[in-house]
Amino acid sequence: MFSGGLDSTAMLVKLLAGSEEELRVHHIRMGNKEEREAAEGRAVAGIVAWCRSRYRPFRYSESGLDFRELEAIPIDYLSIAFVACQVAIDTPRCNRIAVASLARDTDIENRSARQRRVFDALYECYRARKLGEPHVEWVYPVYHCTKKELAEALPGELLQLTWSCRRPVRNVERWVPCGACKACLARQGISAQN
Repeated sequence: MFSGGLDSTAMLVKLLAGSEEELRVHHIRMGNKEEREAAEGRAVAGIVAWCRSRYRPFRYSESGLDFRELEAIPIDYLSIAFVACQVAIDTPRCNRIAVASLARDTDIENRSARQRRVFDALYECYRARKLGEPHVEWVYPVYHCTKKELAEALPGELLQLTWSCRRPVRNVERWVPCGACKACLARQGISAQN
């Protein structure tokens, strides 16, 4: 699963450079009142193009969830579990889902367990119809890395394409990071771009 942020971009590069396995990269355009989908979409397009021109071939797809009319902001990791299930069913021989969670992420052990439970409940419905693989493993390729290590592992040009801000601000020419959300604070001192 790919967001266009620092963590998922570092995971993508690691998977592209570190294996020859067939890879499907999927981005969720998640619209909500934070309005980050346009900034993320721009980052994703740039990163996918950059990686395709420098690494081995991979399949790219995207889907959308539109929550813009809701006041509450949906829990991303649950939405990711829902879409990951659909992507796993849509991908022949898919037996792994890669997620760019980090050990230092807030409450990551509990969040990851809840995410897998949601995925498993949905996936069980497809398995009852004899769809999908018997077992799908969740893998966390950059789990033990710090943000600084991830940034240092990326080529500078690629790092500049990533987007992490949760609440971007639109100025006349482009989206700019808010500088105050959790993602912006976690990225402080890593790069001028977000």
